[in-house]
Parts: sequence; C-alpha cells; structure tokens
Amino acid sequence: MKRLANTTVLFLIIFFCNFYISSAQYNRQIDSLTALCHHAISDSQKVIALGNLADYYYIYQFSKKGDSVLHEQLMVADNSNNNNLILMALFGNAITNVSKVATSEDYDKTIHFIDNGINYAKSQNNYDYITLGYIRMSIILRKRGQNDKALQTANIAIQYLENVISDSIKALVYIELGNDYQALNQSIIASTNYNRAFDIAIKINSVSLQSDVYHCLSEMYSNLGNDADAKEELKKSLSLNKENKNYEGIIRDYYDLARLTDENFYINKTIELSDSLHMNKYILQAKLLKLAYIEVIEQNTDKALQYLETEADLKQSYLNNGIAVYYEAIANIYFYTNKIDSALRYFKLAEYDFLKNYDPKLSRDIFRGIAQCYELLNDLPNAIGYYTKALQVSKSINDAVAIVDISSLLSNLYSLQNDYKKAFFYSKQSITYKDSLRDLSKGRDLALLNVDRENIKHMEELKQQQQKLNRARNIQYMAITIVICIVFLCMLVAGMFPISRLTIKLLGYFFFISLFEFIVLLIDNKFLANAVHGEPLKLWVIKIALIALLVPVQHFMERGLINFLASRKLLKARTSFSFANFWRKLKPSKINNSDVEEDSAVL
Repeated sequence: MKRLANTTVLFLIIFFCNFYISSAQYNRQIDSLTALCHHAISDSQKVIALGNLADYYYIYQFSKKGDSVLHEQLMVADNSNNNNLILMALFGNAITNVSKVATSEDYDKTIHFIDNGINYAKSQNNYDYITLGYIRMSIILRKRGQNDKALQTANIAIQYLENVISDSIKALVYIELGNDYQALNQSIIASTNYNRAFDIAIKINSVSLQSDVYHCLSEMYSNLGNDADAKEELKKSLSLNKENKNYEGIIRDYYDLARLTDENFYINKTIELSDSLHMNKYILQAKLLKLAYIEVIEQNTDKALQYLETEADLKQSYLNNGIAVYYEAIANIYFYTNKIDSALRYFKLAEYDFLKNYDPKLSRDIFRGIAQCYELLNDLPNAIGYYTKALQVSKSINDAVAIVDISSLLSNLYSLQNDYKKAFFYSKQSITYKDSLRDLSKGRDLALLNVDRENIKHMEELKQQQQKLNRARNIQYMAITIVICIVFLCMLVAGMFPISRLTIKLLGYFFFISLFEFIVLLIDNKFLANAVHGEPLKLWVIKIALIALLVPVQHFMERGLINFLASRKLLKARTSFSFANFWRKLKPSKINNSDVEEDSAVL
C-alpha cells in the first residue's frame, strides 16, 4: 500500500509539472506577442504585431480577446490614413481560424467584420480585396452549415473575376466554388471548378495552390466513398510539397492522411514537424487529432484525460470556446471508452449552453450523445425523448443520413416498449429516407465515374497544352540556331571585303554575345531548372561557376576569330580566287585548226 501511495504521489507530481510547463509556454507566447505590440514604433509595425497576436488568440479560440485586438488594430490603421494598412487589418488571417464549434454570436461577429472589409474595398474600387472578402464570407457560411448561402456568396465573387488582377485570388474563387458545390453533393461541377483552379496554379507555378486542389479532390473522393483515390491525391500533394520543400504543405498532407487513415504514424509526424517549425495552428490541430485517436482507437480513458489536462494549450482551446465545449470533450472521452455514466453527466452539463448559445447542428450532436447514453443505460423513455429532439433538428437542417439512423433507432426502442404503431411509423420513415439515400448512392457512383472522366479529360488537355508549349519552344530554339549560323556566315563573307577593324570587332562581339547567351539559356532551361528546384542559393552558385567557365572561352574564341578576320586572309583568298578562271578550267579546251592540218599532212 505504501509503495502504491508513493507511486500515486509521484504520478501527480509529474502530472502537475507537465501541466505547469505547458501552461507556462502558452502564457509566455502571449506575453511575447503582447510585448512586440507595445514596442512597435511605426504604424505598420504596430498593425503587423497586433495581427499576429489576434491570429494567436483565434487559433486557440479565444474569440473575445481576438475581437478586441482586431478592433485595436483597425483603429491604429484607420488613424494612420494608410489604405494599405486598413486593408491589412480588415483582411488579416485571424478570422479564418474561427472554429466549427464557435457560438452563434462569434459567427455573427465574424460575418459582420468580413462585411465591413468588403464595403471598404468597394469604396476603394479594389476588386482583388472585394473578391477575397466574398471568398471568406462563403467559407464562414459553409463552415456554419449554410451551404446554399455559401454558394450564392461564391457566385457573387465570380462576378468580379474579370476585374481581378491576382491570379492567386482567381484560383481561390474556383476552389471555394468547388467546395460549395461539393458540400451540396454536386461533384461534377465541383471537379470542373477544381480543374480550373489547378490550371491557374500550374500557370503561375504556385505549389501551395496545387496542393490545395489535391486536398479538395481528396475530400471529394472520400465523400464519394473512394478512400483509395482520396489517399492517392494526398500522396501527390505530399510528393509535390516535399520536392519543393513547402513545409506547411507537408504538415497539412500528414494531417489529412491521419484523418483519412487513422494511422498514428501520420499524427506523430504532424505534431513533430509543426512543433519544430513553431506553427501553432497545426500544433493544436494535431493535438486534437491525437486526443481523438487515444479515445476512439486506443479507448484508454486515463490516457485521454491525462493528455487533455497536461496539454495546456489544447485544454485552453476547449475552454476558450466555452465551458460547454470542454464538458463535451470530456463526455466524448468517457463515451468512447465505455464509461457511460460519466459521459452522460458531462453531456448533461453541456446541454443548456449548447441550446442557448450554439447553432442547431451542434445542439443535435449533444441530444444524440445524451440519447445514446440513456439507451446504453437501458433508460428507454429518456433515450426516446432525446432521439426525438435530435430527429427534429436533423429534419430542420435536412440531414438525411441522420434522419435514417435516428428513425431506425427510435423504431427499435418503441418495439422494445411494445409500441408497435410508433415502431412501424419510424421504421417506414427510415426506409423512405434510406431509399432516397440509395438513389443518392447510385448518383454518387455515377458521379464518381463522371469525376474520373472529367479528370482524365482535364489531364489530357494539360498534356496537349504542354506539348504545344514544347513545340513552340523548340521552334524558337531552332530559329535562334539558324539566325546565329546565318550571322556567322555573314561575318565570314564580310571578312572577304576591305572593312575596318572596328566593324569586325563589333560584329564579333555581338555574335559571341548571342552565341554564349544562347548556350546559357539552353543549360538553364534544360538542366538547371529541374536540377535545383528553383532554389536561389544553388542556382546562384552554379551560374557563377558556369559563367566562370564560359567567359574565358568566349574571350578566347572571340579574340581568335577577330584576329583571323582582321588579318585579311579571307580578303587575299577572295582576290586570288577568280570565278572566270575557275569556269575556264572546267570548260573543255578548243581544238587548234593548224594542228589538225599538220597531222593530216603527216598521214
């Protein structure tokens, strides 16, 4: 017993030490960012520092603090009378980190903030920022579950495309439009828009945008039930990002691979890489995924609770969203590890706040969790009551999958209570919605075939475009080669005439400049571009070495040719050469009449 008590004390000491260290790191980061804001001298430095602080607060779902910092940032920018700073404040990245479990109030504030940004951009006739504002509005609406409104907003963004300068924003419009169509299960149109975005990304050589499209396609294939192709798209993205050393993209690849495969390896890689690069956003997302893995796959209650408590930033992000969200997190841990009594207690603690402060979809999840707990505890009346509430919400948000599942559960529960009339009603309702889902499933199979056909067609179009570019490029290379040869022949011909030495030097200088620049062009495009993957340092070193080799060769050849032309050897060769004499030698000689007569006399 004494040994057990000592072990327990030691465990508690380690537990609180880990929590203290993690909490201290979290607070230290906030203190550091706050200090940068206070020490900023210029308005631009102040706006940037406040934006970083707001971004940090929003990452950890501390929306009220983030709103306060954004307000201060906007005041600084507004007082500076600098339009660029105002746009920077209105279109920072902080608000893009709004959580899916944000309160209705937080969503409303975010939408209001984006709307202010759009209105200011309109007052400045800045179409790039107007379009970006509508893209962000669409993202927030879709995240909130308002898919129809999100699509309408994205279509407004499309209307401004002809005035948009930035190709990146054009690509983002098509990506968001694809995401909105995908949310409405219109995979063909979604795929078409993703392909348009990918074309732009290829055109501007944007690795991050190409990676974004791969992730969108992966999500689409996953929704269509094709996990193999979904994984293949993520592998393409991972290969692309590794090749170009896009570390943020690599983190996203590992994260989505972890979500898709439930492999702990990818979770650990995400945590390891994001931690080494100090990317707080991905550190938190990876820890959320790690917690889900422990509770769902490992089903280890103590380990999951310990992980939640010792990772102060993870715990704080739940608390910042509201105490109800923290209670729900604990309830899920107990539920997935089969501690049903404890799960029910925490679900009930979260229920009131979810009903009061959050959107209906989140409230439905709480109702369903409570109903499942009552069912497992064999409290059928309460289970039926909460399943009925969950069903009502599912109908209000038109979630057919949830309606099928909940109706089937209600049918079984009423059968257990011998209420066969209601059991039949809910069974029939479940079958009706299941038939509609079966039709949708067939539609999805057809959509999957059409998506594959669309992608194959798109890849063929890209291949043909690349072939046209290669053909045009090769024609230009051939034209340059012919021009250089003609110039060289012209120099030799000019050397046959009495021209000044200065003219010869000028001709030789321009010829060799053209020749060696062409050689550098060939080496650069054919070898260097792929060999160093666009890395400036390697490219700089190799070009210095290349120039160091080519310049002496150029000078040597240029000096030799100019000396040869200036020596007048070609001029002497031309003067000693007579076309008339050459032609006379080729013609047969005429017969002399006197010689003929002499020969005849002899005969």
